[in-house]
Amino acid sequence: MKAKKILIIDDEPAICKALQISLKSEGFEVDTAFSAKEGIKKFKGFLPDVVILDLRLPDSDGIKVMESIKAIERDTIVILITAYGDTKTAVEAVKKGAYDFITKPFDLEELKITLKKALKEKALLEENHILKSLQGKSAFITKDNEILNFFSQIENMANTDCPILIEGETGTGKEVMAKMIHESSDRRTKPFIPINCSAIPANLFESELFGYEKNAFTGATERKKGLIELADGGTLFLDEVGEIPLELQAKLLRFLEEKAIRRVGGLNYIPVDVRIISATNRNLKEEIERGNFRRDLYYRLCVVNFKIPPLRERKEDILPISEHFLKVFNTQFNKNIKGFTEKAKEIFLDYSWPGNVRELRNIIERAVIIARGEYITEKELPLEMRGSIDDIVLEKYPKTDVIPLEELEKYHIKLALEKTGGNISKAAKLLGISRFALQRRIKKYFESD
Repeated sequence: MKAKKILIIDDEPAICKALQISLKSEGFEVDTAFSAKEGIKKFKGFLPDVVILDLRLPDSDGIKVMESIKAIERDTIVILITAYGDTKTAVEAVKKGAYDFITKPFDLEELKITLKKALKEKALLEENHILKSLQGKSAFITKDNEILNFFSQIENMANTDCPILIEGETGTGKEVMAKMIHESSDRRTKPFIPINCSAIPANLFESELFGYEKNAFTGATERKKGLIELADGGTLFLDEVGEIPLELQAKLLRFLEEKAIRRVGGLNYIPVDVRIISATNRNLKEEIERGNFRRDLYYRLCVVNFKIPPLRERKEDILPISEHFLKVFNTQFNKNIKGFTEKAKEIFLDYSWPGNVRELRNIIERAVIIARGEYITEKELPLEMRGSIDDIVLEKYPKTDVIPLEELEKYHIKLALEKTGGNISKAAKLLGISRFALQRRIKKYFESD
């Protein structure tokens, strides 16, 4: 794990030395400066995460130094050291961007607590920033010509309000694309309301979508707005739209035609202005032929249609997306993994990715968590990605050799634990043995490694 950097700027060498010794013992990388001029110069070369800054320096005011630091790197944490009489000035400095201040003489443990709290808050802010960035255009990393061509049209179609149907397998990024369209439109300041149509029970679907009036049914103790009404002025994203119960498809069609809803138990129609974007992993034309989806609703939803190719058909995107998620999780877990070994890259490119980008994201997250070296190797990847038993177990033996049963058993135990996320009871069930028997084998094969 990369050590956090701290720069101490104070004209009292004794304070600098004491802080340096104490903070180095906590695992921080520490440098010191005894004047404003020296401090700013060292800041530019050292680029610390935190600056501990004396409010009174011989050649400048600490607030001016802080402003210079913030001009170079806005997100730097600045903690001020103040004399008792400077407290009012320190409060003003906090308003201008300082994280906190401590008063001389100060307690080292109190400073350490403040320091760790500041770094934790900064890490959370960085994580939130990264997660928000995943919702924007930059998160959809691709070299695919079809997708790039669709991106070029988003600006033109974003403000037309025409319904859009996005097709694609689970995990391809349909919701990310829907958010891109919303954020490119005039509706960007209004709500983006996603609805997972497969997750709402059929008996609750109407009340969830359209809302209900007080006493409309048993338990309706007050009026409730539905998800469509909550999206007024914004965008309604109907994910897995093919899962909407057939009997409710007519009501959704009426809303699309009349731009108004009626709550369950209500008498009046309420105008609602929303942009509809739908998504599905089903073939809706086939569902129409089977009688599971209304043809007229399909044509209302599918004014503009786009299909996101699965990841296995976009081999050129796999490694760039992997690098992107590596940066995300390096920051989230405070790691400094430099990349992937050539063998790991080869496995990524050979794998079929049935879960698409969502599966890739989860695998990178897991690999970053368990990795101990500078690079992610094949050892950090799930067993099913690494190949068959021939590739993993038999590589130790010539094809003419008999494989020891222990090797085969060890392999299958690893595979079962991998598939069940380490759940011993579920793994034992998969292997057809008792929990006790599996625990005994784990102790035999792995705890002695």
